[in-house]
Amino acid sequence: MAQRDPLKDFLVELFGPGPGSRNARAEQAAAAKPAVAPYRTFAPIPVAAAGLAFYAPELAETPVVGSVNGMGEILAALHEHTLPLALLGAAWSAVDIARFRGHRQRMMLEAHTRQTTRHLPVKVSVPFPPGIGALRTAKIKLPRGAIIRPKEMDEFTAAVRGSAGSRTGKYTYTVRHDAHRDRILITRKLTEADTRSARHKALELALKDGPLKDPVVTVDTRDENGVETGYMITFTPSLNSGARGFQAKVEEALASLAGDHESGRTWATHWTPSEGFLVMRLRAPLPTRVDHPLELVDENLRHLPYATGAADLNLFWDISTKSNKPHCLIVGPTGGGKTSVIRTLLTEAARRGIPFLGVDPKMIELDGLEGYPGCAAIVYDYVRAAMLVRALHAEMMARNHYVHVRKIEPSQLPLMIAVLDEFFILSGKWQRLAKTADEETRALLAQLDPLGAWADLAVLARSAGIRLLLGVQRPDASLFGGASGNARDNFGTRMSLGTLSQDGALMMWGDSTVGREVDTSVPGRGVVTSLDGSPVPAQMWWTPNVDPHPNKWNQLSDEERAIVRGLAPDQAPTLQFYSKELREFVESERALAARAREYGDAPEPVALGDSPISSHPDTDDDVADAIPASAVTEGMVILLDDDQGNEVPVTVDAITVMRDKDTGDVVETTLSINTGGRLKTNVTYGPIDVVFLPEPDRILTTV
Repeated sequence: MAQRDPLKDFLVELFGPGPGSRNARAEQAAAAKPAVAPYRTFAPIPVAAAGLAFYAPELAETPVVGSVNGMGEILAALHEHTLPLALLGAAWSAVDIARFRGHRQRMMLEAHTRQTTRHLPVKVSVPFPPGIGALRTAKIKLPRGAIIRPKEMDEFTAAVRGSAGSRTGKYTYTVRHDAHRDRILITRKLTEADTRSARHKALELALKDGPLKDPVVTVDTRDENGVETGYMITFTPSLNSGARGFQAKVEEALASLAGDHESGRTWATHWTPSEGFLVMRLRAPLPTRVDHPLELVDENLRHLPYATGAADLNLFWDISTKSNKPHCLIVGPTGGGKTSVIRTLLTEAARRGIPFLGVDPKMIELDGLEGYPGCAAIVYDYVRAAMLVRALHAEMMARNHYVHVRKIEPSQLPLMIAVLDEFFILSGKWQRLAKTADEETRALLAQLDPLGAWADLAVLARSAGIRLLLGVQRPDASLFGGASGNARDNFGTRMSLGTLSQDGALMMWGDSTVGREVDTSVPGRGVVTSLDGSPVPAQMWWTPNVDPHPNKWNQLSDEERAIVRGLAPDQAPTLQFYSKELREFVESERALAARAREYGDAPEPVALGDSPISSHPDTDDDVADAIPASAVTEGMVILLDDDQGNEVPVTVDAITVMRDKDTGDVVETTLSINTGGRLKTNVTYGPIDVVFLPEPDRILTTV
């Protein structure tokens, strides 16, 4: 094989092929007018003239030149123009070098176009002077009607960027195909320094091949130190981007990619799918504790504030007649802070002239409010609690009758608040008494029908000026009776304390992700209904126990005592009765409470072993935790009545829950119990029936 001559190749490229060479004839035959004309240089002529002028004196002294007539004068005249000729040679050489660089760039672009698009360019143009280190701009004229496929265009773009920017990384090249003009335009701009943070890069990299279409991530907000606190992500709207389930998955992924922020705050995402963007910002920090303010933070006497949200926003329960959230539901485990929130709401109601009454089946949650200004009564007995619910029902009907006869607006009725804490325990006890109590009690409960009266109150009490405040551990639909859908909608003001389960979040907020990541290390932290109805994180206000009994009062600090004194209203609100039933019940309950305070007693505790626990009848804990039958899970231990009227702990092997096809409400629950035999026992419960969990160990210690 013949060896290539590098010098010859360079000269051919520099000066072009000779007129008689085979390569020239082949190219002329291949194309009559090539896209890139052969390169011609004329710089050697002025360079040679400048060299001749510089060496003219030495040449004039040589015998050969000296023997030529007039040559000496010519060389002498030429020598006098040495400097202009040298400048001309240098300038001409610079121009030819620039022309050569442009020729090389045109040849490169012509080769890329031919190899990637399979089209022979009609003309390749680069500006003069061309870029010395890298290509500046270029225009490639294609044959008329040339078609370039997207993949071919991508290959051409990659080839241009790879070769044009190989010597420097300062420029970013843009390649655009103007199909209507049969041309390709190449432009460049300085590459901006990559100032993106690691979090910004992670978001862009993850979204590049993610579920959003054409995502673009930009920094939306920064704090005073320049730390990024918000991002805007634009995308092309699609059917998925408007679905809440899809948005929830994207939000979870974005929060995970963004990671923990330096400030310790978490990320919140707001979607605007119709306009094709979402904004992810840090949630404003929540306080770790807020003592109940002594001043009225909301001058509207029908707004009961109870918590502080992001950006020091005060959240309130609107109990006015025009409110679309008239009743309040508080969900949280034992010790989660429900009692403090209830105290906050009721003390705010009292200082605004609104009376209240309540039921406390555990006898330890609301007892401190008994005798507080504005408190009509606190009921602890289960049978009397059923009587109170029926009396409230009668009061509701009497108020509605008064509005009808007097032709007044419902808003003119005075407001009152009815509190029912631990409603499942109360409901479960009513159901138990209806089966196991004496004949007189069973007849009374059948006549009172407290669950039926409660269902009516939950739906109809709003127009009568009666507001319901409900405290439960789970927001199951069964606690709202048969009309659970309408009743639960009336409980528009909601609060969940602590961390909810997936089912609990779905029942409470309609979203299985809300309230699942509450910081339980901060007392009083939870999720509440915001002013626009959406769930937001909040810090509940701390209201100390207002019980004036020395055993309670002496446990408070000076600051807490000052809060209790400052919250007490100067004038106690007056409860106006429209029904005989409620008036007589409150009067009798107050008389019973006064007598209990005067003559009531409780046995002192004894050490284990000193005396049998069974010898003290008052030690029986009749307030075991209760849950809806539909909420029982496999393997859970519950209490079940035996044939002798006793309750024994049993283990649930299986659960079958039947629901209404249209509403999804529970219709019937069947629990399969393993009693030790070969056959299992099936127990069927109704839609609002509850079961009791095993009672706490009754082991008493000395104080």
